[in-house]
Parts: sequence; structure tokens; C-alpha cells
Amino acid sequence: MKTTLLAVAVAACFGTAAIAQQPAQPAQQTSAQPAPHGGDRTDLVSFQTADKNKDGAVNKEEAGQIAGFDFTRADTNNNNSLTRQEFEVAMTTATPRGDGVQGPKSGDRTQQLSFEVADLNKDGRIDTGEAAKIDGFNFSSADVDDNSSLTRQEFQSAMAKSQPRG
Repeated sequence: MKTTLLAVAVAACFGTAAIAQQPAQPAQQTSAQPAPHGGDRTDLVSFQTADKNKDGAVNKEEAGQIAGFDFTRADTNNNNSLTRQEFEVAMTTATPRGDGVQGPKSGDRTQQLSFEVADLNKDGRIDTGEAAKIDGFNFSSADVDDNSSLTRQEFQSAMAKSQPRG
């Protein structure tokens, strides 16, 4: 009996020593920013096409020209600019839509809002920042006079031409 207890004790010591000598397993790598989930229906375009000013990043205005692109989902570090990596991850997780070109085949699906609701600062115009908060809204095509703001008429005309989100 004493021999058996001694054998068990010795085996336990060796087992503990063997475990202690094993190298520690590296901690699971977690990215600082979680990968954005898909779900938006986006015209799939290349980073080069989206980066209109060729500064190596895609800003909100450039992203707003891509039908259905969800800039806030793609901007994982919340710096109001997309790196090539952020942009490409967003594109790979998006659901393709249309033919990639704005127009009747783009499949735009725009959140329907009244002018009063969209005009957040109540100045009688809708600027790019206010328009960026409207899901699926294409500011550049709505701004027919190219003055970086929308009149009530421009906004209502753009809404009338858009397909409602369902």
C-alpha cells in the first residue's frame, strides 16, 4: 500500500514538472477592431475607383458616391477615413448589387425621409454631412447644381427617383 501511494505521488510530481516545462501557449490574437459584418447591398468597386482624389484613403464624400456603401460600418477605427484594408474588408463582406454603375441598374434602395427630417440643422438646405446619414442616398447625383448642398427641390426630386428601402 505504501509503495502504491509513493508511486502515485512520484507520478504526480513528474506530471506537474512536465506541465510546467511546456512552453506557454500564445494568447489568441484578437484584432483591435472587429471585422465589420455585411448586410448592406453595395455596388462593388475597387479602392482605386473609390479614391477619387488619389490620396490613399476613401473619405465620407468619396464613399457616398458608391451606391449602398455603409461608410460607418466600414470605418472600424472611427477616424472618418478608410484605409485600403478597411475598404477592402467592407467590400468583401458586402452583398453585391446592381452593375456597379450609378443609374437605373444600380439597384439603389434609399431610406425615405422628408426634407424636414433630413435637414438636421434646420437651415433649409441639406449638406453632405446630413445626407451621409441617409441610408443609400446618393448625394452627388442629387446635387444637380454641384454646390455641395441640396435645396428642398433637389432633395425631393432625388427621393422621388429613388427606390424605397424595404
